[in-house]
Amino acid sequence: MLTDMMKGNVTHVLPTVLMGGWTNMTFSGFVTTRVPFPLTLPFKPMLQQGIKLLTLDASWVSSASWYFLNVFGLRGIYSLILGQDNAADQSQMMQERMTGAATAMAADTDKAFKTEWEALEPTDHQWALDDVIEELVAEDLHFEGMFKKELQTSIF
Repeated sequence: MLTDMMKGNVTHVLPTVLMGGWTNMTFSGFVTTRVPFPLTLPFKPMLQQGIKLLTLDASWVSSASWYFLNVFGLRGIYSLILGQDNAADQSQMMQERMTGAATAMAADTDKAFKTEWEALEPTDHQWALDDVIEELVAEDLHFEGMFKKELQTSIF
């Protein structure tokens, strides 16, 4: 299992490093390609790294961005060259881990829920302001001078 994972990592990392080095050496500082669809200006800093031309359209791509587009877009080519069940395809291994974890977790959730349910201790909540209305009504609040008909108005 561990050796299969190492093989998968090496077969994925080696072409990635080689392609990154080749792209950086060949196209450093150049605009390499144009995406076939229009993009808005927020994509410009992401796709044109290292190129500071204000008038350049956002659909033109620099070499660093072209490298990342190639890395994330070459899964289909890897499967064509290396076969359908190749070691460079990390997505299949991740799917196997997720399905294995999901089936193992489904059996454990019932036991975990039952133990939490049994450990649950209900408590009585004590409200801090439960009798506040009765206490305020019972006290004499002395509002005699507060509601006079004549208001004293003085400027100074």
